[in-house]
Amino acid sequence: MTKTIWTAALICLATGAQAEGQWTLGILGGGSTGYYVGEKDQLGAVPFIAYDTEKFHIGLDGLSYQVLDFGIGQIDASLGYRAAPEFPGDDPLFDGLKRDSAIELGLSTRLDFGNAYLGLSADKDVSDVHDGVEANASVGYAVGLGSVGIDATVGAKFRDANLNQYLYGVSKAEQRPGRAAFAAGDTVTGFASITASYSLTRTVSVFGQADYESLGDNADSPLVDEDGVFGVKLGVLMQF
Repeated sequence: MTKTIWTAALICLATGAQAEGQWTLGILGGGSTGYYVGEKDQLGAVPFIAYDTEKFHIGLDGLSYQVLDFGIGQIDASLGYRAAPEFPGDDPLFDGLKRDSAIELGLSTRLDFGNAYLGLSADKDVSDVHDGVEANASVGYAVGLGSVGIDATVGAKFRDANLNQYLYGVSKAEQRPGRAAFAAGDTVTGFASITASYSLTRTVSVFGQADYESLGDNADSPLVDEDGVFGVKLGVLMQF
């Protein structure tokens, strides 16, 4: 859930994060359906701290740098953190399964066409944890209505077999009675989200987001008992 909470926050900051030397502080919370077997629906809250210049971003969500500005868009390089899967600790199905957190290097761009936009991104593990790749392509429409902003997005996500095995797979060494081996493959799955933000003052805003992501063929994993993940996020952000 954490990664999508950061994404929702960055959507709200997209129009205001270009000022030189700008801080953003906030609190972000939300919930999502648990998709691992026996996993309860997740609820949580995290702080948000970030500092932005014209080209550089540093925060709890990671690091990014604008390497190219070509008018209708820009290309950013990023270094991010993928938290290890949170397997249910009280279910024997997951006994002995161990995953580490990963550091990922990414490239992304967003092309703006008036209110509509096209987003592209790709991330690669550089910490030798899962050695996987994730790529996203999305189209969206953002509109401002006074103090209210609406942003709707649909897209497709590619994950290679290495990343899917890390998230959903069971190797032959990990199989046991009651837990069959599962060799994950490459997948292309769909996702959608809608975000609404409201400016309380010139520096303080609130937002809410609802999203859905399909698990595709990963729903066949013996570790999974859902076809997709629903999520809701809420947050308060202050910029200065």
